[in-house]
Amino acid sequence: MKKQENLYRIGEISKLYNISSDILRHYEKIGLISPDFIGENRYRYYSKNQIWKLNNIRNLRNLGLGLVEIKEFLDERSLNSASEILEFQLEKIEENIKNLISLREEIINKLENLNFFQTFKAFDKPLIKYIPERMVLYSQGSFHKDWEIEFEHKILNSKTEYDNDFILTNNEAGATISKENFLKGEYDIFSKSFIINEERGEIFPAGNFLTITFKGGYSNRGYYYNLLKKYISENNLKISGDCYEIYHIERHITENENEFITEIQIPVTL
Repeated sequence: MKKQENLYRIGEISKLYNISSDILRHYEKIGLISPDFIGENRYRYYSKNQIWKLNNIRNLRNLGLGLVEIKEFLDERSLNSASEILEFQLEKIEENIKNLISLREEIINKLENLNFFQTFKAFDKPLIKYIPERMVLYSQGSFHKDWEIEFEHKILNSKTEYDNDFILTNNEAGATISKENFLKGEYDIFSKSFIINEERGEIFPAGNFLTITFKGGYSNRGYYYNLLKKYISENNLKISGDCYEIYHIERHITENENEFITEIQIPVTL
């Protein structure tokens, strides 16, 4: 049987819509589309009517509809079902707008953070700061390696609305060294990992913190802990809790360790 004009082979349709031939065959299997002509060589050919269907299938899939829902709509199209689809599409658009606005705010905050540290002048200087209360989500454990802490951060981050790399979230990440280990000089044993966020966790109370911000790899942290320990002794400060390391700029942002920026925060009473 000779192929009719204006029919397209499955390979042509696949390239036109960037849909694999296997997916098109699956659509045929479940009845979403069907070939208008099958040649003697078993090649399948589709008409413009099937192409129209593919336009609808692709658009509805992009909206999040399942194949069963799409088939029901295509098989029983009506004004009512079209209205339902349009209302569903409008809801999805509103949701996407909300997500884009949120993403825009995240990116602006990240840029402000990067710009702040690019002009920061107080590196390597012990400073006492009052820090307002924060929402902190913790993971308990005993962590010794950077990758262990990063893995815990990923788990914690997935528990908030920002299941993303940290370059695209407002969450700040870090780890704690217990007061006991700090006093013993054991600066590579972390008792908790944490993320600071706005929605889940424990309230960490406001207070005065002895802080220091430094650039470079984490292997340098011992020097800065000793510097803070000396400052505490010379100024008769009393440590009132565990030490917090916050990774303001880390490997999610740059692969150059010299550009890493870490802040140590130790709660103190004056």
